Amino acid sequence: MSATVVLGPLTRLGQAVVADRSATTVLAVARHADDVPAVVAATGLDPDDVVDASAGALTDRVRTLGEGPVRLVVAALGPVHPADPSAGRGVDFDADLAAVHRDLAYVDEVLGCGREVEVVLISSVIALAPGADRRYYGGWKCLVEDLLDQRVRRHGGTLAVLYPGRLRPARGGRPWHRLHASYDGLARLAVAPELAPRARRAVGADSRIWLVVRSISFALRSLGLSKG
Repeated sequence: MSATVVLGPLTRLGQAVVADRSATTVLAVARHADDVPAVVAATGLDPDDVVDASAGALTDRVRTLGEGPVRLVVAALGPVHPADPSAGRGVDFDADLAAVHRDLAYVDEVLGCGREVEVVLISSVIALAPGADRRYYGGWKCLVEDLLDQRVRRHGGTLAVLYPGRLRPARGGRPWHRLHASYDGLARLAVAPELAPRARRAVGADSRIWLVVRSISFALRSLGLSKG
């Protein structure tokens, strides 16, 4: 069986990746010992399929996981929810920076397992075209992607990046909610063997619409500035 490692298994997307584990062996990464019971409860995995990354055994666990290439799905790295510092909503840059350093160290451990590693980063369309109130979040997404890319290149792995818009449950909701990608659909794409190793893909109709609208808005502002 192939091997899938999930960083961020407590997120709804991470749980969807774990749930879509047909023909693959899954290892969920708990960031510290206190996270292990929560990951087991949230994902339904056996405790043996959850690793406490802070214990220093992540590389050894990945080295013996399944067969063939390792697919590392990064479902959470950096701030998870958009925040607008200018609106008075609290952001803690130092805490975010420390968390990113910690998680990148875990990524390094996976990349150092001595096997071929295919990294799939679940980013956000906001990284490609942030609005004025999403620059902090979008900036982190861009930085995380670049830092991951540097590490992957050093280890000879590959990095694919998916840029969804808003995510929705697989069922229910208003008809127009179908413009958004579903958690389950994005999870299937993240673990799909046919996903190109270095793909860069906007996921969901809403993400494509967002890019078009932002491009038109930027073009109009540029024309206005040139006339001025």
